[in-house]
Amino acid sequence: MILSAPDIVVLSLYLMIVFGIGVAMSRRASRSTEEFFVSGRSLPWWIVGTSMVATTFAADTPLVVSGLVAQGGIFRNWMWWNWAFGAVLTVFLFAPLWNRARITTDAELIELRYDGKPARGLRFYRAAWFGIFQNVLVIAWVMRAMAKIIIVVMGWEDGATVLGMDAGVFTVLALFVIAVTYTALSGLWGVVVTDVLQFAMAMGGSIYLAVATWSRLGGLDGILSRLPASGFDAVEVLRMLPAPDKLLAANPFTEFMLLILVVWWASYQVDGGGYISQRLFAAKDERHSVFAYLWFCVAHICLRPWPWIIVGIGGMALFGRVGDSETYYPMMMKEILPPGLFGLVLASFFAAFMSTIDTQLNWGSSLVVNDILRRFLWKGKSDRSYMLSARLSVIGLAVLGALASFAVSDISFAWKLIISITAGIGSVYIARWYWWRVNAWSEISAMVTAGVCTLVFAIMASTERFAGSPVTQFPYSTVITFFIVVPVWITTTMLTRPVGDDRLIDFYRRVRPGGRGWKRIREAADVEALPGTALRTAAKIVSGIVLVFSTLIGTGSLILGAPVRGIILIGLAAAAGAGLFLLMRGELKHSGERRVLDK
Repeated sequence: MILSAPDIVVLSLYLMIVFGIGVAMSRRASRSTEEFFVSGRSLPWWIVGTSMVATTFAADTPLVVSGLVAQGGIFRNWMWWNWAFGAVLTVFLFAPLWNRARITTDAELIELRYDGKPARGLRFYRAAWFGIFQNVLVIAWVMRAMAKIIIVVMGWEDGATVLGMDAGVFTVLALFVIAVTYTALSGLWGVVVTDVLQFAMAMGGSIYLAVATWSRLGGLDGILSRLPASGFDAVEVLRMLPAPDKLLAANPFTEFMLLILVVWWASYQVDGGGYISQRLFAAKDERHSVFAYLWFCVAHICLRPWPWIIVGIGGMALFGRVGDSETYYPMMMKEILPPGLFGLVLASFFAAFMSTIDTQLNWGSSLVVNDILRRFLWKGKSDRSYMLSARLSVIGLAVLGALASFAVSDISFAWKLIISITAGIGSVYIARWYWWRVNAWSEISAMVTAGVCTLVFAIMASTERFAGSPVTQFPYSTVITFFIVVPVWITTTMLTRPVGDDRLIDFYRRVRPGGRGWKRIREAADVEALPGTALRTAAKIVSGIVLVFSTLIGTGSLILGAPVRGIILIGLAAAAGAGLFLLMRGELKHSGERRVLDK
């Protein structure tokens, strides 16, 4: 397929606007590393939340979501929908704490919370692992997804060349140049400003493609009539929840129960850490961080997936079974969209790609500069020197990600690998905020145990006895790992030296975590607990969970021909939203003033 003149105009206009924003923001971002990495801690909630949504709206996400439907049905998306349980917890339990910490990276929290050589070693390891190795894997799969889209929509065959280079190599190289130039120029300022534009484009493009797919195939009836002839069971494809089955057997129902009961809170992202916490650091105050994360949670889970699912089901109905189920989405783009609109939707994919890549590069660079160079390897230099190292590290991470993208073929496998290798760590991350006894060895033992378990399961899967066994596969292996990791880190905690009282008191005075787990330190610090009750917090969490999942399933029910159920669930979501509004009204009104007084 050759891009038409209107397509080229749309793509060129988009790239010009993005680079224009990058150039415009470069001067402000260059003032200091704090401006470059956390936007001077001055962002309002709606920009912070929208930036979070745009960041997680990567080029790979529509491919994976639509591909999961083809691999078993809509319910397969609980692989990532289960995250919403932890996200609601983050809104009310962790977002305010991250903002009060006044740090630049989540790795910096380690030496704020712990002390001694174990804390220093853990900070360096975490910065290297998450900032470089895991970050490169994420960059690689996002680049790979974008390369898949371009190769499919352009109609390039295996072995095709562009300007004398392999088409895949050319695509990754072009994406590399775009990502590096834009991110190195503008820092987080450019990231968040363009994220608002890019979210609107990406969401608008997805909705338009879904509507066009729906219309082209004759609506729900037309799609359902085509699915059996294409080799799919329509009833199974449209399931939002798996059919009940034996809990002690390996089946979709058991997997679903494990995801919603265990996996979500075993995840390393359960407390909102990583690149998401960087946005919380950039919020004006804890009130803005709370509302930002709430908006992010609702938009991420409830608003985004249904256009992708519709396009994926349409691709299954139109093309039948294909070798790579993650290519249904770009195949539908190529099949349905006319010139001009094709360029607009392709530009929306560029937007989704860049909103993720710029975040990963900026976040990875912040860990390299703040937690490796400034803290350990290159101390006491000027801020200008660290700004230069930030931009150079952006280039280095992009190079590694581009090279790694050639080794990534199954994007959903990369998702599962990261979940598995960090299984159980989330339990430590929850505990460190609410129990003073947790120390650096708690996290170290959890990370080592999870890594060893992942390696053991990989070796088992390669043997004849366990080949294909559910025990060695996600999510079963993840749950087994979790139940090994938790007793290991708790035992390690009780057998090792606790964090010194001076460090704990300093941490408590700055962050002010709640709960009985800090009673001894709170009394030693001679500081009153912040207002609020456990019952009220629990009510907010339950209301938030009902709001999110009722909206998600209610919207799907309305789209997929179950209007009565859909109306009931949307009504339930509205009631939960109203209750949440009443619970939150005025509660955080004076959060900014309270922080000033605490200082």
